[in-house]
Amino acid sequence: MVIAINTFAIAQNSSLNKNEAISTATTENIFVHLSNTTLITGETLHCKLYCTNPVNNALSKISKIAYVDLINSDNQIVFTNKIYLDNGKGQGDFFIPTTIETGSYKLIAYTKWMLNKNDFKTSKTDLLVINPYLAGKKSNSGTNSSSQNKETNVLAGGSAAENDIKDKNFAIALDKNIFQERELVQLKIKSLTPAIRKGSFSLSVKKIDNLPAKKQLNASEFVKFNSTNEVTNRVNDSIQFIPELRGEIISGVITNSKDPKQVSHKNVALSIPGKEFAFKIVQTNSVGRFNFILDKDPNYSSVVVQVVENDKNDYKIEIDKNTGYNLSDLKTTDELSLTADYKEAIEQRSVANQIENSYYPLKKDSIAANQSTFPFYHPLEKEYVLADYTKFPTLKETITEVVKEMYYREKDNNYSLNLRDINYDLEYFSEPALVLVDGLLIQNVNELFTYKTENIYKVSIVPGVYFYGPKAFNGVINFTTKNTDYVTSANGSYILKTEIQRPQNKIIAFKEDYTDKSKYERIPDFRYQLLWQPELTLENKENTISFFTSDVSGKYEVNLEGFTNEGTPVSLKETFEVKDSTVN
Repeated sequence: MVIAINTFAIAQNSSLNKNEAISTATTENIFVHLSNTTLITGETLHCKLYCTNPVNNALSKISKIAYVDLINSDNQIVFTNKIYLDNGKGQGDFFIPTTIETGSYKLIAYTKWMLNKNDFKTSKTDLLVINPYLAGKKSNSGTNSSSQNKETNVLAGGSAAENDIKDKNFAIALDKNIFQERELVQLKIKSLTPAIRKGSFSLSVKKIDNLPAKKQLNASEFVKFNSTNEVTNRVNDSIQFIPELRGEIISGVITNSKDPKQVSHKNVALSIPGKEFAFKIVQTNSVGRFNFILDKDPNYSSVVVQVVENDKNDYKIEIDKNTGYNLSDLKTTDELSLTADYKEAIEQRSVANQIENSYYPLKKDSIAANQSTFPFYHPLEKEYVLADYTKFPTLKETITEVVKEMYYREKDNNYSLNLRDINYDLEYFSEPALVLVDGLLIQNVNELFTYKTENIYKVSIVPGVYFYGPKAFNGVINFTTKNTDYVTSANGSYILKTEIQRPQNKIIAFKEDYTDKSKYERIPDFRYQLLWQPELTLENKENTISFFTSDVSGKYEVNLEGFTNEGTPVSLKETFEVKDSTVN
């Protein structure tokens, strides 16, 4: 008899195991590098996250998930996004919709582990959003132009007010300072030290216009901020939020309508159905709370959570809402007052953005391919692809004639499904089989006996006693439908069918290439953001990055941010000019 044991799910309870215990003295913070701090609605904000340890500025290996909130001037959350952290690094891309009002905003990034510190503070980046189609509720376009400069940290003319930043470890070298439209730019990042300083870096190349802009911390300034943010472990720094050390955590609680005390050590299952599915099962703690640790893939948002007990109908299940940063700690953001002086620059950038969005089908970004995932029972399964056998109209006949290891029992019009291991004499195990359809747990298999067998693509089975998480099953049965779209008829308070927010998929930005000049000759190019490259490692003494200018003339800023593997911050800025080809 095959006995399959999965120990991973056993450890997915409400507390860390002893090998993963982390002191609250172990802190982390997040440095955010943004592509821009002034945005027109319809544009995309790009960001790179560096989650670091304040002690040595090394990239943190604690949290696997970061949270990014956009906060308006009334300290209300406009949106929240989750971002995967891979060894402390993550990247996100946020489209700014036309429903967002003109105004001042803050972008904050944090991890759940950071929330355990009573006096923790995270770096906050001020943003300005301009919506030409929707006036801000307090926007004042008739204000004297000098009033704008009273706003804290506002730079007139965007980043042009900042001096070029030099760094002792690296230098940026351009092949020239003035370029033509649609010309190739060769940008070299040179190491100034004998040793190669590898690390993680992000590079932005954007146009400088005369719109107001907020100053964002560079990596060097963040390190100084981070050193004042370090706090010591105190008794009142209790662990309220489990670090997402092994992946994304989905938590919740169950309640019992008949006996409120009967909520401990109850089995709860989570299914993420699909062609590639996820299935988890855990036990609640003494107060009925549970935690699921989700794998990175599949990254689907539709989930089904259910109590797996004989008296399941006595329970109600709820998923926790995201507990984020304490917004009461934020200072109210100053209101944005735009003057008539900015009208032309806003119109030019807005029109350029509309043109770029119109031609987006020809310049699409792509989503990084997710890794293929195998079901948890792989490679033990035996598969029956039903198209390879004689078709039978009912599940009963299919079980009897095709899937030899499977058998069903019927009592008072109630069915059960079980597996026998044909290699051994053992036919019956007291626990039922684990039955799934497209990865969705089916507790009452009656619904399968009325399902059209012609919709089933294959049946995967694992005979024998199978231990998964806290439960043992008489084997595993998974029916895969042809369209992987099975919907269970089960309902009640014990089962919750819902959508959860999942981390963003990684975006690979489209990169314009004018090597063949005739290819895009008739396609306009009004990019203000010429390059956003969030994953640079600088493996060589001299690293060359190439990109093409657009049809938009003017001054451009090159901004490199990041950290070496030793935790040394790197901040570089240079500028160059793109000349209008129609001007002599």
